[in-house]
Amino acid sequence: MDYRLVVLDMDDTLMTSDNVMSERTKNALLQVQQHGVGVILASGRPTNGMVKTAEELQLDKHQSYILSYNGARIFDMSDFKMVKETALTKDQFDKCYDYCKSKGFFVLTYVDETIVYEGEHPYMDVEHELTGLPMKQVASLKDFVQSNVPKLMGVDFEENISRANQELGGHYGHDIHVTTSKPFFLEFMAEGVSKGRALRELVTELGIDREAIMAFGDSNNDKDMIEYAGLGVAMGNANEAIKKAADLITKDHNSDGIADVLEQYILKK
Repeated sequence: MDYRLVVLDMDDTLMTSDNVMSERTKNALLQVQQHGVGVILASGRPTNGMVKTAEELQLDKHQSYILSYNGARIFDMSDFKMVKETALTKDQFDKCYDYCKSKGFFVLTYVDETIVYEGEHPYMDVEHELTGLPMKQVASLKDFVQSNVPKLMGVDFEENISRANQELGGHYGHDIHVTTSKPFFLEFMAEGVSKGRALRELVTELGIDREAIMAFGDSNNDKDMIEYAGLGVAMGNANEAIKKAADLITKDHNSDGIADVLEQYILKK
């Protein structure tokens, strides 16, 4: 198979435990683009939490894309314009907020690429540390948020998030999609928002067949993307559901698992 596109989750897939790309993996991704293969980043991260890595990989020069907020927003890196957005409405936000508060979760959302939150939690700074986005504390999120947002996130200890995720089964009502990226993040987006769906819509416009796509991931929010791609690759550190969904399992995110696959399937052909 001549692959035309490589799609990558970021946290615990492309990024090591130190939140950086290894030099070997970075160089492999730069080389595949020189071979005419596109590279797309697809993350639960906010857009501005992805741009630095996208620029390091020269996605702007190669006229590629990033899928942020689990696919709620698609950006063209060549001119940094948003080509599609699917947001939570104010009513949907309030429903998700009320659910999270009923479970005792810490709640945050995103306004103008700022992490907005209320209250405190031992994990309250994790999203800031991962993405580098500024944080803003408000007295009441429901009062502060008066318009659409890309997603809302409930944050708590792993066992509590896991229990809620199992209870919801991927949906809250008929119009809200629920997933996890980290075991302590429960993420709420508008129904229909996912990495896999955003990828499918984008490649349809680009005229790229799904069999020519290679996708890498580790967590639940990567599942439909991995299933959609011609070659879905689970990282060695991926959860069991992702490994089961994948066509191939590579080494973990700290061991250049991405570079191994790129070298075998694209660079050494």
